[in-house]
Order: sequence, then structure tokens, then C-alpha cells
Amino acid sequence: MKTKILFCLIALCLSATLTVSAKKKKKKKTKNCVTLVTAFSQRIVPGIPGPPPPTGVHFVIVWQGDKYPETFFWRGDGGWLSCNVAKAKKIVNRKYIRAEYREYEASVIAIDKIKKGDTLQLDPVTGGKFPIPKEIPETAQNTLFYKTGGSGWLSCHVDSIRKVPDIIRP
Repeated sequence: MKTKILFCLIALCLSATLTVSAKKKKKKKTKNCVTLVTAFSQRIVPGIPGPPPPTGVHFVIVWQGDKYPETFFWRGDGGWLSCNVAKAKKIVNRKYIRAEYREYEASVIAIDKIKKGDTLQLDPVTGGKFPIPKEIPETAQNTLFYKTGGSGWLSCHVDSIRKVPDIIRP
């Protein structure tokens, strides 16, 4: 009798353990293809007279989608802005960099060459005449919007944008 109870108790504990571990291993499927690494704003102060260089907000993301992105837009205080996309690389050895404050080095990449796991820098640019799609809610602010092949509009809300020191050109 005691051995039957002991075996039942062991079987019950074993089944509970397997059920909990199976639930932990089950991966939650998300539609979000981007992971926001950082968002910052930085001005470039020119050293010589002339038109002011663009100032703006920059986003560093990690692309998690299986398909490459078609387009990126930023909806912030400046309205609906298209984004330039560049591949970003974290600067780890500042010994060879000038005294300006930069965390990432951006290099040109064709949008169809982006693959899962790539770190990208998105720079909203003014001057485009892109109408806001009907699918975008009017209340959406401080949000990155993007499309992948065959998808509707996907989004990533940006909670805060940190201010970094200005770059002063000679």
C-alpha cells in the first residue's frame, strides 16, 4: 500500500515538472520584427558659416524578421517622416575615433540585403511628401512604423529618446 502511494506521488511530481518545463519551452510568437536598442537625439554644430546641417533623432534597432523590411517611417513631433536605413556597428575601440561623441558607426546597406540579426540605424529625414496611410491611428506618436514583404503596417513604440552631446565640427 505504501509503495503504491509512493509511486503515485512520484508520478504526480514528475508529470507536474514536465508540464511546467513544457510551458517554459513554448515560445511566444510575436509579429514584432524589431528590437529597439537605443534612441537618441544629437545636433551637429558646423564650424564654418553655411546652412545648418540636419539635426535629428536616430534609432538603433536589431532586425528580427525573416523577410527584409520594405520601408521605415517615424511618427513623432515632426510629423510623418521617412527613414534612411544604414547598417550600424557599435564602436568599441575609441582610441582611433576623433573626440566626437558617437556610439555607432553607420555604413550604407541596400534594404534588400538586410537579414535577421542585423543591427540597423534609422535616421528620419524631412522633405518627403509621403501621406500618412489610413491604417495608422491618428493618436500614434513616437512610433516607428515599418512593412515587410506582404505584411500590413507594423510598429514599435519608442518610450524615451535620450539627448547625447553635440558634435562640433572644426
